[in-house]
Amino acid sequence: MMELPLWVLLAPAAVFLLLCFRFARRPKGFRFAAAVLCGAAASALCWNMLWQAVFLRPTLGLAGSSTDCRVAVLRIEERTDEEHLRAEVRLLEVGGGKLVFPVQILLSGLPESEPGDLLEGKISLSADDRTGISDGVPLRGYAEEELEKVGHSSNPRYFFASLQQKLGQRLYSRFERQIGSVAAAVCVGDKTHLSYQTQENYRAAGVSHLLVVSGLHLGLVVQALGALLPRRRILRGLLMSGAVLCFMALTGFTVSVVRAGVMVLLGIIAPVLSESADSLTSLGAAVLLLTALNPAAAADIGLLLSVSSVLGILAGGAIYAEYLSRREARKQKNGRRQKLLGYLVTPVSATLATMPVLTAIGGGISIFSVAVNLIAVPLTTPVVILGLLIALIDEIPLLLIPARACGLCCGLLIRFLNGLTGWIAGLPFGLVYLRGGYALAVVLCALSLLWILTQLRTARLRRILLTGGTALLLMAVALGALLGRGTVQVAAVGYTQQPALVITRGDRAAVLWRGGSINQNAVERYLKTHGIRRLELVVNCSDSDARYLWEEYPQQQYLEVGDVVLGEQVVLLDALRLTISRQPDGVLYWMESPGATLLCATGKTDLTGQPQPDFFFSGTQMPQGLAAERVLVSGSEADWVERCTLPLLRGDEPTVWLRPSAGTTKLLGVE
Repeated sequence: MMELPLWVLLAPAAVFLLLCFRFARRPKGFRFAAAVLCGAAASALCWNMLWQAVFLRPTLGLAGSSTDCRVAVLRIEERTDEEHLRAEVRLLEVGGGKLVFPVQILLSGLPESEPGDLLEGKISLSADDRTGISDGVPLRGYAEEELEKVGHSSNPRYFFASLQQKLGQRLYSRFERQIGSVAAAVCVGDKTHLSYQTQENYRAAGVSHLLVVSGLHLGLVVQALGALLPRRRILRGLLMSGAVLCFMALTGFTVSVVRAGVMVLLGIIAPVLSESADSLTSLGAAVLLLTALNPAAAADIGLLLSVSSVLGILAGGAIYAEYLSRREARKQKNGRRQKLLGYLVTPVSATLATMPVLTAIGGGISIFSVAVNLIAVPLTTPVVILGLLIALIDEIPLLLIPARACGLCCGLLIRFLNGLTGWIAGLPFGLVYLRGGYALAVVLCALSLLWILTQLRTARLRRILLTGGTALLLMAVALGALLGRGTVQVAAVGYTQQPALVITRGDRAAVLWRGGSINQNAVERYLKTHGIRRLELVVNCSDSDARYLWEEYPQQQYLEVGDVVLGEQVVLLDALRLTISRQPDGVLYWMESPGATLLCATGKTDLTGQPQPDFFFSGTQMPQGLAAERVLVSGSEADWVERCTLPLLRGDEPTVWLRPSAGTTKLLGVE
């Protein structure tokens, strides 16, 4: 979003203004609504431009520099080795000058530290991707030398971050690893101990939101406090508001917690002022606050999922209430069907509302989500309450027996949740992956038809719409499968400066393995999200052994680069011809199809006097004499990328789409 030119924002804004003026010619109600919408759109656009000019551009201007900095440690992310950490820090000073707006960055290479520690030293800064900007972390850094501790900040923000780390560590050490990591994440939002497999299991079961502290967890805390606090309205409101603010600070003011916290605070304050809280107004206030502080948060996946799920629950509740009122008007008795709908309305509404977001990002949609949520969400209440009690009283000798009892119950519940999610994740076809604009359009059409279906009053019209809509959706799915048949995707996948290349066609794949084992999780996830059933070929372009990676995909062929005969061509998925060209200090990997040439390289290479590729997938070094139509950059950017004058395409998984046919290859696009 931040890389788009200004005219891209002005064009839809102009269309929006024309529509508003068109409505302004209607009755007074439309004129007022049009005026409000015009004012809101203009204010948002101006605020976004001001935020970019005052904060974002100067901040991104620091990228590429290597200078003395002072930082304050905010939150430890992970331990990179025995002596160094990666942490989220606040950048306070750069080159001896104090920043007007301290910037949060992700910094690697820190010595052993705690939240609040002030460190100084030489740091190399680089720009993060769009995800980082939307998260409020626009820069990444690496400590080029051992940073020196120069003090400790007394800011309450660091106190709560340190408290979160201590409580999370206390819960983690109280149980075995798999149980303790989930307890720390669910109760206090400390996800540093979660394993990749645990996160994947919860995501496949459709309950990954339980591992992210959000409105569900905050609501449970508020309900527990409400049962203990006095009934005096003002005192109760002050105490509950203070508890909500402390819980938000404890969990790091994440977007989901801030969204829920603002809504809960408005719900607490309204009765104190003898008013009633409106859910939509509260949600709008929360989103306005988050996007005012960081306009790029509008593209944050966590916020989009949080807001869409709340909107879905509110819409589902309204439809269900209207259904109940119609039954009462007809004097129909409450039956089992009505009770079943009451149980299903919340998980079904949330699942349907988040489907467009998950489709837009290419995330998996669990077909077991509703059933697992009906079991798991009620168990979250005792887990959160017992976990917080354990974290608070575990080290008090007089309360050792109650702490042990709470730990036993909490551990058994989490063990059951881990077992349930692990079993669900092991079931075949549990996740449905929908990707791309076409799939998003189909999902939006399906949801629109479903909404229209709820508005119809006669059973005959509902049957006609249901039959016709189902037929159209089946035709759309068949058309999508037909259009995608034979398409070849070549994507750069991984977290390092040398990402792996994954070539897919239908349910088959081949991998050019680069970058070391750190890229393994990224490649595994990519294969799953694209529904790959057969990994036909792995070409190991690295120095390490990759034969035992991805054991769940028994590949038909495994090649080491040194085993390939000079000039020999390897056919990839009956679509691309791979030719490996060795040079004294590096290797070139040419992937060719009639009319399209793709290239990646390892080591130091030279293209002088050689054919120029159409697309080059970046690595640690840029080949000398490179000239390409586009350079695709993913993972951690190498230093040469900032100096590259060729057209760049940055992304998490930049992809070239091809459709090979008899003697020719059609380029479908690059994204």
